[in-house]
Amino acid sequence: MPEERNPSGKPEEKPFLDHLEDLRFLILKILAAWGAASLLAFALAGRVMTVVQWPLVRMVREYGLPEGEFVLRSLSPPEVFLISLRLSILAGLIVALPVILYFLSRFLLPALKPEEKKSLVPAFVFGGALFFAGVVFAYAVVLPVSLRFFWAYTLRLGIRPEWTLANYIGMVGKLTLGFGLVFELPVVIMLLAAIGIIDHRTLRRKRPYVMIGILVMAAVLTPPDVVTQVLMAVPLLILFEICVILAKILFPGKSRKV
Repeated sequence: MPEERNPSGKPEEKPFLDHLEDLRFLILKILAAWGAASLLAFALAGRVMTVVQWPLVRMVREYGLPEGEFVLRSLSPPEVFLISLRLSILAGLIVALPVILYFLSRFLLPALKPEEKKSLVPAFVFGGALFFAGVVFAYAVVLPVSLRFFWAYTLRLGIRPEWTLANYIGMVGKLTLGFGLVFELPVVIMLLAAIGIIDHRTLRRKRPYVMIGILVMAAVLTPPDVVTQVLMAVPLLILFEICVILAKILFPGKSRKV
């Protein structure tokens, strides 16, 4: 936690209650940033909904359906309003993430040693970048592929697709947030390597267990189709192998066994 200095210039540990007050203020700032971004997203709910539905609209056009032939169904009067709130909260989290990471860094950095700061600052930067990369990858690549798979499979069985807004938004939220979170795996690995808990030898030794864990995450965080699961598992496996190489280059002296 942040330290204060006494008249002699030596660091003085803050009282425990002051730490709690700092933590409370941090949580309030994070909630305020998230809430403000969510309110902005809710005010632009129409545009947000258009963006979210674009992969579906593009797929429907590719199948040659007339404009307005396929629409998402709402099954209850308050459903669209409630889904708009959920979507705004998710969009607010994504938009406010850089500010949230900034608040976290301001809270943690004063308590760290210089060498720890060198590891934490890049971790926040790359962590935010990887989260956005995961969200974009899910939206631009995984979601269209998954939609085409389910659409084609439904038609092949002679059933007309009539999807609901709640199910579609739920799928979009699960995929984008899931990919954003699992793309943080390299940050976790590199932080553990930086502080000496693991090294490149440990990563190689644990590779089979990591692969199993990635496959399990892909099965849990994606719809129940092999294509989408592969689209999550393969990038994570590649990122893991990159982490092994970086751990060997950047932290060759770390050899603590786990």
